[in-house]
Amino acid sequence: MKQQQLLELYDNYSDNAFRLAMSFLGNTADAEDIVQNVYTKLIEKKPHISKGSEKSYILTMTANMCRNHLKSAANRLNSSYDELGSDDIANGFNIEEQSMLTAISRLPDTYRTTLYLHYYEGYSFKEIAKMLHLSVSAVSMRISRGRDQLKEFLKEE
Repeated sequence: MKQQQLLELYDNYSDNAFRLAMSFLGNTADAEDIVQNVYTKLIEKKPHISKGSEKSYILTMTANMCRNHLKSAANRLNSSYDELGSDDIANGFNIEEQSMLTAISRLPDTYRTTLYLHYYEGYSFKEIAKMLHLSVSAVSMRISRGRDQLKEFLKEE
């Protein structure tokens, strides 16, 4: 992979990767580290990415690295997600977006990630299933249950 191609990938998809990492981790510093690791791996491995599937490839790498991070022993020793300040998640968003992000952050990871990929990134259930190594019906169920829980959280506010 040439340097120019890598720069284009970074310019086009680093924000998407960051938002996905935030949906997994809920922590700006960890999300930034994951994005950095994704692009470092691209530099090291120099994979061949099919034209038109660059975004999916990068988001799949991001999701996999987030899962690995959440499973790691070092992460379990750090503070829990509930102890993180809500300011960390809500930086850079207006009041309505902050309230939606707060509600979304209360969802379990499984629902939060699928909702993010579907509604914010525009992926179909089939594409999400492939990225997260799930069945299409599991993705559909998670999105449906996530929406139901999100409605309840928003009613409380």
